Amino acid sequence: TESWLYGGAIDQKFTESFYGGVEYTYSDLDVPFNQTIGGITSLEEADWDEQLFRAYLFWTPHNWFSLTAEYLYEDLDRDENINFGAKEVETHYFPLGINFFHPSGIGASLKGTYVDQDGSFTRQTAAPGTFENGDDNFWLVDAAINYRLPKRYGFLTVGASNLFDEEFEYFDSDLNNPRIQPDRNIFARITLAFP
Repeated sequence: TESWLYGGAIDQKFTESFYGGVEYTYSDLDVPFNQTIGGITSLEEADWDEQLFRAYLFWTPHNWFSLTAEYLYEDLDRDENINFGAKEVETHYFPLGINFFHPSGIGASLKGTYVDQDGSFTRQTAAPGTFENGDDNFWLVDAAINYRLPKRYGFLTVGASNLFDEEFEYFDSDLNNPRIQPDRNIFARITLAFP
């Protein structure tokens, strides 16, 4: 695939405890694929356009707490000849979070994300070039508890993504790096930082 990526971002510190920013990226991709017509196969290129906009606000009203609010907008426009499941998709994400940090090293985080998606999709069992309009909106909740190791050598974390095992219909633009979990995912993680 040949691609051009354009982007820009602004981050701003408004006060000692209040931060914000915006960013925008636009990708223009030429995706190669083989097309067979009348027994003759030729190499063709599909035109894809992808846009991503993000705005965020972070506030730390106390040394032990932080609040986060974000808005993400993703717009996909893919050639109907080669689209990997979706021709046009618009997705809005609204993550809201609260984080707790205690001087003892104990911490916790809770994040709720509202997702609203609609687009034109193709099912794996459908005939080529057959698209269905679809949409869904839902809330996801992620939670975690962590402990900061002495001398800041790392963290121990236990948490859950999609805590309430919400069911939804959703198209992820990057299957190798999914943005959200389709099922409840309970995890434990050790993060080490050596001096």
